[in-house]
Amino acid sequence: MQDLTKLTNQELEEFFNSFDIILSDIDGVLRNVLQPISGSVNAVKFLQKMGKRFVLVTNNTSKSIETTYQELKVAGFEIEKSEIVSPIAPIVAYLQKQNLVNKKVFVIGMGVLKQAIKDAGFILAPYGPDRIKDSREEFCSLANEDDGTVEAVICDVDLNLNYLNLQKAETFLKRPEVIFIGGAPDVKFPVGTGGRILLGPGIFLRILEGMSKRTSIHMSKPSPFLNDYIMEKYGIKDRSRALFIGDVIPVDMAFAGNCGYKKLLVLSGLESKSSLENWGYEEKWKPEFYVNSLKEMHEMALRVFGK
Repeated sequence: MQDLTKLTNQELEEFFNSFDIILSDIDGVLRNVLQPISGSVNAVKFLQKMGKRFVLVTNNTSKSIETTYQELKVAGFEIEKSEIVSPIAPIVAYLQKQNLVNKKVFVIGMGVLKQAIKDAGFILAPYGPDRIKDSREEFCSLANEDDGTVEAVICDVDLNLNYLNLQKAETFLKRPEVIFIGGAPDVKFPVGTGGRILLGPGIFLRILEGMSKRTSIHMSKPSPFLNDYIMEKYGIKDRSRALFIGDVIPVDMAFAGNCGYKKLLVLSGLESKSSLENWGYEEKWKPEFYVNSLKEMHEMALRVFGK
């Protein structure tokens, strides 16, 4: 693992010439929620000027690709909408391959994901009520309802998730034929610039996997299912010529390591240098390079290639 700022000019030139396409996370790399990380806009523009293609790969399904595109555009990023990927499209594509159109799917997820599932021709199995009486009997009655028509369960981020609907999902998953799809495995994510950390959807996915004693089919980083979609969509033939930039080791670096991409860890999101110094993950997840932020990456590019 090398600090990008410590490389010689020749080593930096070799680094920048070693990739043609950059796959990058969004939150923690380009921005923290809606606030662009200092220097990230100029860094992306300069790398694009150098001829590097950008594809943004996010686990966030709480917003549509259109919304994310507009937010990035307002922030000053010049990224095409077609070059933003979230797990929504791979999830829909997978369900279609399983011939579940016109079949019921129970979705723990935000409105954007639910609408995409509905628009693709699947039937949304109804949620339980938002509130019930403080009665174990009523809870059990609602939680154990299963008429056998639900054919898939999706568990992703849902800001209104409650105990009842988590239990309903587990009830459906008792039937082994029910397909179990997991969204983002992130257990935490940064908010704003004050170091605030929120619970991630991966916490609830782990609960459901533990309850059901089943492992979900992951359609987000670090799953190879997502990479299959990316490689086909963007025509990536040589993984060694692709650089993945991320801020979370067990999500972004794991994805890059599992998929055979070059890895650059930025320390502008969830990880700190101590994560590298006290390595506790798989060896293949180790980033070849790290840097504090894209601003420093930009400075290194300027040092070698000028303005």
